[in-house]
Parts: sequence; structure tokens; C-alpha cells
Amino acid sequence: MNEQPLILVVEHSLHDLELLNSHLGILNFSCICTKQRVRAVILAQTHQPDLILLDMMLSNLSANQVIDDLKHDSKTATIPIIAITPLTMSEDEDSTLLIGFDGCITKPYDFNQLEVVINRHISQLNY
Repeated sequence: MNEQPLILVVEHSLHDLELLNSHLGILNFSCICTKQRVRAVILAQTHQPDLILLDMMLSNLSANQVIDDLKHDSKTATIPIIAITPLTMSEDEDSTLLIGFDGCITKPYDFNQLEVVINRHISQLNY
């Protein structure tokens, strides 16, 4: 049994996806990644990750639709979802929490902030 927490990363930029995957591995997290909304929902339903990092700037889809799909599915409704927003949108953190996100981090990534936010949610799990 793999005891590393599993994080699903949904990120529109391949570069940022690879960067997050690498950094999360260094932090001893397992990671699954996608750039697509439909695939994100399927991966969440199939793998039941401990946490989801969801880019608010996904192309051709709405991050709001992803969160709606996940929060209305009994398999994924309780998985914490952290919004990834551009620094220019950081003032909108309150609105992301109202939409149903459990937290918010900004781009460009501050890896110290990322680690704090992830660990806050993962520490609430039974690891």
C-alpha cells in the first residue's frame, strides 16, 4: 500500500504541470496530472486523490464547472480542492472560497506557500 498522499494536479500549462509534479515528488507526495477538465473529473473519481490543485485559467473549460462536477459527485465531494490563480487574481480569494474551493495559491508558484497549504489539508487526513 502506498502511504504517500495522492494529489491530482489540473494545470493548463505543461511547463507548470511538470514543475508541480517534480516539486510534489520532492515533498514526498504521489501525483497524477492532467490538462483537461473531463480527464480531471475521471481521474478524481477513479483514483480518489487526497487533494486536488485546480488551475483557474484552464483553456476551453471552466474551473467552476470542474468544481461543480466534483462537489456534486458522492465519490469526490469531500476531496479538498485548492484553486491556483494568477497573482493578479489573488484578491479574489474570498470568491474562490465561496465557489467551493478549500483554499487558494497563486502563480508564479511560491513553493513555501504551496507546501504550507498542502500540508494544512493533508494533516487533516489519517496519515
